[in-house]
Amino acid sequence: MQITVKALAKINWALDITKRLENGYHEMDMLMQNIDLSDDITLSDARFTSLLIGDKPAPNMEKNLVYRAVNAIAEYTGEKRNVKISLTKRIPVRAGLGGGSADCAATLIALNEMWKLKLPVKTMMEIGVKLGADVPYCVAGGFCRVRGIGEKVEAIENAPEKYVVITIVGGGLSTQMVFSDFDLNQDGPLKFDMPLVQKALTDWDVRTLRENGANALERAAIRQIPEIANQISEFYRYGAQYARMSGSGSSVYGVFDSLEAANECAKMIPGAYVSKTIAGKSRIL
Repeated sequence: MQITVKALAKINWALDITKRLENGYHEMDMLMQNIDLSDDITLSDARFTSLLIGDKPAPNMEKNLVYRAVNAIAEYTGEKRNVKISLTKRIPVRAGLGGGSADCAATLIALNEMWKLKLPVKTMMEIGVKLGADVPYCVAGGFCRVRGIGEKVEAIENAPEKYVVITIVGGGLSTQMVFSDFDLNQDGPLKFDMPLVQKALTDWDVRTLRENGANALERAAIRQIPEIANQISEFYRYGAQYARMSGSGSSVYGVFDSLEAANECAKMIPGAYVSKTIAGKSRIL
């Protein structure tokens, strides 16, 4: 049997770090939504498990989240099976767009279907949180508020459907380095009103969104790549309704109501590309 699935990227509309735990993890509060940028993953039965990225074997396969998803399913079911996986990457790495987590989640979902495991979405999310903080959200998909260490995922209705122009500033950032910088400089939580930001998004109240939306990791990311702050300001100069860094960076996006406006902006920023938020329902709605 062979199956091909899409692994959707995401943006963070807003992100706060509410607490640093004794084990080094961070509790978060985030508003996240899928965009139509995606990787493709093809899985087929095989005599042994392998992972190709493009047409080449994955380096350090044992550390890859896709391979780890296969092992996690095997551990949960108590049955070892083999699969050949071919991954076509389009989501930039080190960008804060959730590419690795999306690939991991899509693999869990695909294996559940391919092997007829009939695991509930909640179970796949529980398996996923052990692999990465964004994996449970990526399993759920859609427009969600995500809290805790990523395990508390609440689907939201009336998702905004907007065009986004995305650029990767300075070649990318390590998530671990950004969080380390955040802790070292004792940035702490921003404590903004997340329900207010959520309502601003569902109502598309741009003024409230601009005044209250934030990403607590921008401070740490900007210390490493100051151009991130300049890029956010540049999006506003080009007419964006809202601009923000996604996740731990270094991607920055600007939001536009029309495809024409988004395309005009993208022409002004070398390497930028246009995507769109997806208003489809979450798997947990």
